[in-house]
Amino acid sequence: MRSRYTAYATHNTDWLIATWHPSCRAENFRGELERSVANTKWLSLQIIEAKKPGDYSEGFVSFFARFSENHGEGFIHERSRFLREEQRWYYIDGIVPQTGRNDRCPCGSGKKFKKCCGQ
Repeated sequence: MRSRYTAYATHNTDWLIATWHPSCRAENFRGELERSVANTKWLSLQIIEAKKPGDYSEGFVSFFARFSENHGEGFIHERSRFLREEQRWYYIDGIVPQTGRNDRCPCGSGKKFKKCCGQ
């Protein structure tokens, strides 16, 4: 996960594509990815949780990342799924965890979501 964040931050689309699972066919959206990373400045990454359940062929990483884009700031909160094949981890997909207005903000501030990143 950290290597993918670093690849986004340094605009290393070759690494991003190499770490996507082959079934995702990331090469097909290389142009879109290159345009996206060129206009985004990544500000921080916080790993919330990492799990490798069962036989370690699948893993999950929940994270919160801040970015700046088009004169505004934003964030991504995701639970990413990785598959392990031949001793190598590949990103396969992710979901956005539900955060209630009164839940603690996933950014780690200790504030309620509605008073922090949920504004």
